[in-house]
Amino acid sequence: MELKVSRLGKKYEGNWIFRNIDLSVPAGAKVLIEGRNGSGKSTFAKTISGLILPSEGQITYTHQGVQVPDSTAYKDIQLMGPYIDLVEDFTLTEFLNFHSHFKPFVPEMSLAELIAIGAFEGQEEKYLRHFSSGMKQRVKLLLAMFSHSALLVLDEPTANLDAWGINWYLRLVNDYAQSKTILVCSNNASQEAAFCTQRISMEV
Repeated sequence: MELKVSRLGKKYEGNWIFRNIDLSVPAGAKVLIEGRNGSGKSTFAKTISGLILPSEGQITYTHQGVQVPDSTAYKDIQLMGPYIDLVEDFTLTEFLNFHSHFKPFVPEMSLAELIAIGAFEGQEEKYLRHFSSGMKQRVKLLLAMFSHSALLVLDEPTANLDAWGINWYLRLVNDYAQSKTILVCSNNASQEAAFCTQRISMEV
């Protein structure tokens, strides 16, 4: 999916979080959105993903040469961030099935394969509320990587992951997400976004 942002801005209670952002991301690109804490990275991620509306400017999505209407763009976008909650009263199996009704997984990936890739064998019937913070992060990354979406927006993707989990995340990107357009919001590029070939700074 191609993403084009023109003079985009977001304002809360009279204060501009960001303004006048122009950005063109070709299909399949890997882009780092960097900036210190409080620079507006998460707000930008939510805005381009359609979770919140911009205060000004325009976002255009194009998939396989066809402009995607704003009303259906969410089907092709997957946002992952610390503010995205899991339904913790579900077991892992229940939650993956629940998610697939709203956003299907890539056609070639079975539920058993997802669980194996996430290293969750033996945890299938465990309630998510009993998962560690790192395990919950891996669940979020599974949803992000394997949902049938062309645009992937990752906000702090290695939060709560140990060294093994960080290497697991980087392998996921390399092995399964090369065809996706990926934007990574991070202030830790060496750990989370070394694969990105384009950088955009949110610093004023």
